[in-house]
Amino acid sequence: MSENRIVGEIIDSSTAKPDNSGKSIADYKEEKSSERHYYGDALNDDNVNDVIDDVVPHVVVIVGFPKYGKSTFVASLYHAVLTIGKIGKFRFVDSDTITGFERRSQIRKLEHETKKRIDRTPVYADYFLSLLFENEENGQLIKIVLSDRSGEKYREYAKFEKVIEEDKSLRYAKHILFFLDAKKIASDGFFDVQTDLRPLMIRMNKYGAFGDDKRIDVVFNKIDQAKDNPDYATNKSEILSLIKNVTPVNKEFELCSLKVTDNDKLNQFFVYLLDCCAEPKHNSEEDAAHIDWVNTELSNI
Repeated sequence: MSENRIVGEIIDSSTAKPDNSGKSIADYKEEKSSERHYYGDALNDDNVNDVIDDVVPHVVVIVGFPKYGKSTFVASLYHAVLTIGKIGKFRFVDSDTITGFERRSQIRKLEHETKKRIDRTPVYADYFLSLLFENEENGQLIKIVLSDRSGEKYREYAKFEKVIEEDKSLRYAKHILFFLDAKKIASDGFFDVQTDLRPLMIRMNKYGAFGDDKRIDVVFNKIDQAKDNPDYATNKSEILSLIKNVTPVNKEFELCSLKVTDNDKLNQFFVYLLDCCAEPKHNSEEDAAHIDWVNTELSNI
């Protein structure tokens, strides 16, 4: 099923179904086409505010080092959206960053077919990706914005205070998702994971990335390549302790982000992320249209 067909079907079948504020999907489509400039590629700190409207976004910052599978995960979410048209009770409506998703999706496809790692997120690439959904149960529109920065960038954060201070979303987003490579944790690479992660945690804490109102989740990716290794459980426990010594953790997950078909754990995690988006926000709908969340007000989302 093509993307245009999915979006068309959703909008045509939902014109009379309002969200909680009385705003219908047809209204959203009309306003977007008449008032907002469309960006097809991933966004950055300069233009990400263009995805702000009266649907307050739920921003998820995906933190992880190179080859940990962050972009594979993002591409798999997009693949699931396009092939099924919905995630659980959440029906896909729109995206401001289709081209950004397509770039990651194409490289994920090549990696899946060749079984070889292909670099997909250069340091200079834009990183914010957005998806809009409708909750079929109550008509609520929810928007998720994923920050998929390159793994090399997080290595810079661990080393240089000035670099991490440029990342406003890391400080103000309410949801941080640590992506870890279970395969490395189950091998001699475990020590590399510790070496990379420890200074990053210290730097993030000093920067103010953690707080009582933050949701911190940890994903152990590539679990299919680690679960049978006898060292995995012990090493995983040590990594969790490293993180929990700095910040409380809400939930822990074990996933294989490359495979989408017949992958219940991954699909359940997608639903979990969207359930988080549907939680009540601190902002009123009247304030949402005026949020400049990259520079000053993201902490209120």
